[in-house]
Amino acid sequence: MKITNKKDFLTLLKGATFLAAGGGGPYSLGKKIVEAYFKDIKNFEVDIVDPSLLRTNSWIAIAAGMGQPSASATFTAKAVVDPTVNAIKAMQQLITALLVNQNNSRFKDFKKFDALSAVEVGAINVAIPLICAHILKDNLIIVDGDPSGRSVPTIDLTPFAATQPVMPNMAASDGDEYEFTAMSLKNYKDLGTAYAKLMQAGLMGDVTGLCMAPMTRNTLNNGNIVNGTLSDAFNIGTIFEENISSDEKMLKIQDYLSCKAKTPRKMKHICTGRVNNYFTKTEDVTDLGYLSVQTDDDRVFTILIQNENIIGQFDDETSVTITGPDSICYITKTDGPLNDNDIYENVLISEKLAKGEEVYIHVVAIESADVVKENKKLMISWNEAYKTSRYYGPYCNKLWE
Repeated sequence: MKITNKKDFLTLLKGATFLAAGGGGPYSLGKKIVEAYFKDIKNFEVDIVDPSLLRTNSWIAIAAGMGQPSASATFTAKAVVDPTVNAIKAMQQLITALLVNQNNSRFKDFKKFDALSAVEVGAINVAIPLICAHILKDNLIIVDGDPSGRSVPTIDLTPFAATQPVMPNMAASDGDEYEFTAMSLKNYKDLGTAYAKLMQAGLMGDVTGLCMAPMTRNTLNNGNIVNGTLSDAFNIGTIFEENISSDEKMLKIQDYLSCKAKTPRKMKHICTGRVNNYFTKTEDVTDLGYLSVQTDDDRVFTILIQNENIIGQFDDETSVTITGPDSICYITKTDGPLNDNDIYENVLISEKLAKGEEVYIHVVAIESADVVKENKKLMISWNEAYKTSRYYGPYCNKLWE
């Protein structure tokens, strides 16, 4: 798949916003990034390639941005993208100068990065690597996939964090004379916390660019990627743009994910209703809180949020309905082609409620990819993450049984 124009880029971001499970940054900011860079671009062409088709000696890096979700609406396009461009440059220089030249066996064949992978599906962390690849040129391509199949609250909730060394890694600020740092820590949970603290201290800017987990094609395909999620996002985006009812959209997306996606996943309708309550507070660059839906059959479905949606439960049931890494996603009840104000995620919902506007949605669940659920170390990390939302039970699989 090639992205060559603004329209296709925005279609991709619409689907990515849906798959992100409530987080991943607002579509409005992703659109702002795309429009800002396309204003001066005459020839934009970025290849999105199946990870199995990468050359054997390809080197891939995870490219991402890190910022406070509740503040994302105030970010500028340049402030979001430039730090990651700088992080990729600094990482490549670090590997070349210190690891290749010191005959480090892991990097003996390293020349440069050939491809970038998004760290998650979401409007911002899909837009960032594509724009970075265009800015950096050098024949950089984008991997059709991501390590999560959704957006995740913290870096350690990804397969590569459970399998790949923490070093080398790179964080960078924006500007021509940017600040950058690499850290030697025990695990990715500590790394994410450390970078969050640097941001809070004002040392890395409001948005920090990240470049992590440099790996070869074989390593990438050995349990570190959910295949096809960017092409899935694009195809779901085209469904959002169709002039059909929201019920038809929901059924078409369900059929696509179960039958046509490169990594088939089950999807189920949870409820339809009006958002009647929303609350978040920021702790250590994480937005914690909840969202509740008054359903059409007069029940209440509550979603617990850690940047992204992580747990869902009906208030009249004693057990949870769904837990991450499965996804809780939104489809607006509005019929016809969706406009920008109907591409729902948590930031947009909170903004609409603050203005007194009504938010009426379908809530759907999407099963996580096997590559995530079969990673025992990763699932332990997810169980630890639940505790932040005051849930002390295990991963819940009952929806899919």
